[in-house]
Amino acid sequence: METEAAFNNTNKLLSSYMKELFYLKSTAQDIEVKVENGLNVTKIHFEDKLEAVQKNNEVQKNVAFSATIIESADSFTGPYSPGTSNILKFDRVFTNFGNAYNKKTGVFTAPVNGIYHFSFMTFGYGSHTSGAILVKNGSYQVSTWEFTGLDASDTTSNSVILEMNAGDCVNVILWQGSKIHTGVFSGFLVFPLV
Repeated sequence: METEAAFNNTNKLLSSYMKELFYLKSTAQDIEVKVENGLNVTKIHFEDKLEAVQKNNEVQKNVAFSATIIESADSFTGPYSPGTSNILKFDRVFTNFGNAYNKKTGVFTAPVNGIYHFSFMTFGYGSHTSGAILVKNGSYQVSTWEFTGLDASDTTSNSVILEMNAGDCVNVILWQGSKIHTGVFSGFLVFPLV
């Protein structure tokens, strides 16, 4: 009888262990499915990020511009006075890879987040002050200035490296009273920021 009772207890215990083993196996399968689904989501997220980086790298290869402005009846070169636009529109474009520079507005718009390099040069005659300001989103960044003087002409130049977000804008404006004969405005993406 004791043997039969021990055998029945062992069978009950074995049955209990089998149920627990089945439960653990089922839980392990659920966890495996969740981990696999999580890995798939992570893989898709990673592939999306990789695609974005590759697109940025493609854009990086194609963002550069250089344009000039020459005093004419069609181009504003100053003198600037309050109440009028002081934006220089460098309308003769040498290069515009990525089409980020708009010659009609004189504004460069960053296509991607990144570090950008800009430079500008102005040439004016001694009869007016000559100088300009590089502006990012309406805020002065760097400038040049040359007073009127006895010399016949004045040349100014400056450059800057700026961190920009996609959609940020950069342009060049004249100081009040300034006039130029010609100038050059250039820029390019040094590297994108993800």
